[in-house]
Amino acid sequence: MKITLGLISLLLLLAGCQSTQQRIADCKAGDWQAIGHKDGLAGEPASYADRKDFCDDHADKPAAADAAARYTAGWTQGNRDAWYALGSNDGVQGQPPQFELRANNEEVRKHKTPLNRPAYDDGWVAGNSTYWRNLGQREGAAGQPLTQKDGNRANAAVAQLRFDDAAYTDGWRAGNRTFWSDAGYSDARSGIPDSEFRNRAAAARRAGVDVQEDSYRAAWNGEIVNYWRNLGTQDATSGKEFGTRGREARAKGLKVYEQEYREAWETRLMAYWRDTGAADGYGQPFLLEDRIANAGRNGVFAIPGTRDAYTNAWRQENARYCVPDNAFVRGRASTGMAVEVCAPALQNQLKHAYVSGQDYEITGAKYRQAVAEANDVGNRLRDARGRLGKLEREIRANQEAKDRPVNDDTAKQDRRREQERRELSDYVQRLERQLDDARRWVERHDQQMQRLRREIY
Repeated sequence: MKITLGLISLLLLLAGCQSTQQRIADCKAGDWQAIGHKDGLAGEPASYADRKDFCDDHADKPAAADAAARYTAGWTQGNRDAWYALGSNDGVQGQPPQFELRANNEEVRKHKTPLNRPAYDDGWVAGNSTYWRNLGQREGAAGQPLTQKDGNRANAAVAQLRFDDAAYTDGWRAGNRTFWSDAGYSDARSGIPDSEFRNRAAAARRAGVDVQEDSYRAAWNGEIVNYWRNLGTQDATSGKEFGTRGREARAKGLKVYEQEYREAWETRLMAYWRDTGAADGYGQPFLLEDRIANAGRNGVFAIPGTRDAYTNAWRQENARYCVPDNAFVRGRASTGMAVEVCAPALQNQLKHAYVSGQDYEITGAKYRQAVAEANDVGNRLRDARGRLGKLEREIRANQEAKDRPVNDDTAKQDRRREQERRELSDYVQRLERQLDDARRWVERHDQQMQRLRREIY
């Protein structure tokens, strides 16, 4: 109910959603059938005169001679489409016809939407057929017999709902084919021989379910190849090979796809040796012989392409590992650098880059400390300058005050302030020298860091 009422509101509110700009665009396009269709679909009464007046004010050209007829034709179709959609929505949800309820809807009355029962009824019948077709398809796909139709017909009669026998049957047959396709796919994916079909068919007949051997076998034949490919991929790194699998398959009557198995098996092994070579290449020595010797223990196999796959991947990652930039980064993080796995000609440079990375971090810490000290001195200097400026302004104000008495107390006060001014001035000068020193250390550490980074090559 809520869904249907929401649909009514949506259809009827479309009129308000037509912006002035859109209506002007429609007028300029001059498609009066489209204008009428929008009004009808939105639940508005036919209003050619109003639309024409609006378009006369906004369009660059007058309406065509047959505009009224085209508008009426479009509106008629739009009104039918709106009521057809409402009926279809009720029907597809398995509801009985509810035209009177829809006709008395608040939005329909508010917009004075012209009623169209034939369109609603046509939509409802189509939706009702879809409802039964969908139900039949679900029950067929669930492996239920077609006799389930009788129970559905009885339930429909109790609910005073039209039962579409043909639609249900069509849906059920499609679902029944899906049921057998799913069964064939599932058996093949699990490595179950297609002879299992006989058992499935016997059980289906006992349950009154139609048997679709073609659907089962088409799905089984399509998936069994993937079963062997997946098995080959899995076995390649779990210590198994085709000999054992082939014997097991023949023993239980399973169709064998040796070529597909071997292709997937070898593809997975090549990927394994490439991955292993790449992992070893980044900081490990060339361990191919050890890897081959321990292949059986690790559940893998050495095949003709093993050496090339491992070697090429190892060399590629070793080249990426054995560069000064990497040594410098690892030195900064103190994560260690296995320079012995790199070419002898590069080892001294890599050691230098690694040490430079360590020195860079040490210098970086000093740089950050120097920056912090410079900031601290700078803050103290700003505070001292502020206090000195305030004191000097007070001294000048007292000196310029004409009504200030001249006596021992004021003289003593002046001497005290002058002493304070000299001390603050000296303090400011010391801070300025300290700030200059701190900034020089900041610059010195920064230059050293740049030099360390630059000289790794």
